[in-house]
Amino acid sequence: MTSPEPSELSEREMEILRLVATGASNKEIAQKLYISTNTVKVHIRNIFTKIGASSRTEAAMYAVRTGLVTNPAIQVVEEDNEGNISQDVGLPIGSKLTPTGEEPVLPTHRKLPRWISFLFLVGFVILLFLVWNFNQGFAIFTKPTETALPPRNTPTPFPHWNELAAMPIARSNLALVAFENQIYAIGGLGPQEVYSGMDRFDPQTNTWVLLSSKPTPVFDVRAAVISGLIFIPGGRTSSLDPQPTNILEIYDTSTNQWKVGTPLPIPLSGYGLVAYEGILYVFGGWNGEKYLNNVYSYDPTTDAWKERTPMPTARAFAGVAEAGGKIYVIGGIYENQPVTANEIYTPSRDHDDLVPWETGFPLPENRMGIQAATIADTIYIFGGEIVHANRVGLIYFPQSDNWQSLEASPTPLGEYFGMTAIGTNLFFVGGNFGSVFSDQNKTYQAIITLSIPIIIK
Repeated sequence: MTSPEPSELSEREMEILRLVATGASNKEIAQKLYISTNTVKVHIRNIFTKIGASSRTEAAMYAVRTGLVTNPAIQVVEEDNEGNISQDVGLPIGSKLTPTGEEPVLPTHRKLPRWISFLFLVGFVILLFLVWNFNQGFAIFTKPTETALPPRNTPTPFPHWNELAAMPIARSNLALVAFENQIYAIGGLGPQEVYSGMDRFDPQTNTWVLLSSKPTPVFDVRAAVISGLIFIPGGRTSSLDPQPTNILEIYDTSTNQWKVGTPLPIPLSGYGLVAYEGILYVFGGWNGEKYLNNVYSYDPTTDAWKERTPMPTARAFAGVAEAGGKIYVIGGIYENQPVTANEIYTPSRDHDDLVPWETGFPLPENRMGIQAATIADTIYIFGGEIVHANRVGLIYFPQSDNWQSLEASPTPLGEYFGMTAIGTNLFFVGGNFGSVFSDQNKTYQAIITLSIPIIIK
């Protein structure tokens, strides 16, 4: 039987296979990629099926044989379906295994005396106590006054929100997507009508660069990335014409050039878009006359569209995000009214008359025109045409099917901005405040990790 080529694996599957070959466990892979261990298990099962492997060791050997890795780990951690480590299997690739009956020689580690560990624990408790009292305004060291003071806004010790370099051209209804720690802002609606340009933002240097303009200027669009290609289907070409286009234009991040793909089956704007396992999925939208519940998928390898099982609820401008192998279509607009539906699509079930849709807990409030992004298999929602939604985001936990509110932004975010995620950070770009277009560029750190160094002398 001929072994499959690495190109048959998706970009995420190749990334996970490389980590498996380094000896990383499911938990370590999940932490590195900001996904859940259940998602890792699903990917590994798919990888085993595609490459014909029955163990992590065989998968690692396949990775070496096909050139995905060049320095495999000597020990590959094997785990059962529950994530328990069952054994360490040595790779027979240029490595020496420990003879049967002999214990491997492990490096010795200097064990800390118990009193040092106790002192460290006490010190840590004292540190937490001091930090808590600092945030309370040193309440234990000051005497209360007879006249109550008005409440004050005390900055948190770890600010979540930060202002970044403004976007070169103020605009809203743009497509925003992240790839290789860079943010791409494409098209949109601005003071000079529809913008055709593409700007790239580097969070490390806090700078913008102008790239090749999109051949067809559009707004009310979204973008997704597969293998370094940015896909932007449909969109509106004029604020005076409600009729959208069906054109598919593709930007190559490696060459800074555009090309054209097979057009959408129908003209669309205001749709939801996500890339999953190397396939684009388009949900709902506006066709110039009505709101739709259509679902389409696009395979870049064949340059072909396919109609899928429709959504239960027709709408446009929904928030769409993938988590744990499922795609969540949340909120949106129907007949100029807000939609609170949270409908869940499982691509792997959309065949042979199976039902790929299920219902999650709906949005706890009305929000028209939202943005969604996934961080660590948790979905973040921002935006909406109400004052409250301009500042306060929501977080949805797919595992428990519940919602929570997030810390409010210091200033309003406006409407129809673009939102994307890099690592543990969300980025908010553009938008509008009524008739005024915005060049805002803000970031929200959704997850903060603290590291406490331990010094051993």
